[in-house]
Amino acid sequence: MKIKYLWILVIIGGAILMIVGSAVGSQFYTKLLEQLILAGFIGPEFIPLVSSIMIVLGYIALFGGYSVLVAVFLILIKMGRVGRIIITIATGFGILGLIIYGVSWAVGYYGIALNPTWQTILDQVHGLFTFDSGLALAGTAIVVVGTFLLKRAEKADKEEAKDDKKSSSNSPGSKHCPNCGAKLPAYANFCNKCGKSFD
Repeated sequence: MKIKYLWILVIIGGAILMIVGSAVGSQFYTKLLEQLILAGFIGPEFIPLVSSIMIVLGYIALFGGYSVLVAVFLILIKMGRVGRIIITIATGFGILGLIIYGVSWAVGYYGIALNPTWQTILDQVHGLFTFDSGLALAGTAIVVVGTFLLKRAEKADKEEAKDDKKSSSNSPGSKHCPNCGAKLPAYANFCNKCGKSFD
């Protein structure tokens, strides 16, 4: 259980780095919506629905680290699934930015010649991201790793609770010491751990 809170603190630390590094990305969703409409992927009847979804995604991305902090609060009040979805949206832009940055760097460093159409697309997409601070990208990476490890810790806690429940149901003839809480056989007259007598 303590490990779970350690990873929550790691996520909060990453969120603070995202806030300090100004990790924002609402314009990405606006541009994506424009491109989907122009390409004809969205019919006129679905434009209002998709626009509403993109606005919500845009605000979550816009507030980056703040959105992650809200998600941590939701995880703490047992709304973990919703919290993880918000973290995925809030960090998804940063991860995509890191990938785009890596591709742009590789193309420039190795002198890879792209055809003009692909070069234009890469330049336009790269222009949607700001790489002024490594803090935003570092914070995003920390939040992603922390969320993954938090999920593993929660899964381990559930398995442990399930095992404890299974072992306690297998031994109905047991009792606990009122003094130290040690688990004892039902017929015990004293506690093997602290020596308390039950007579």
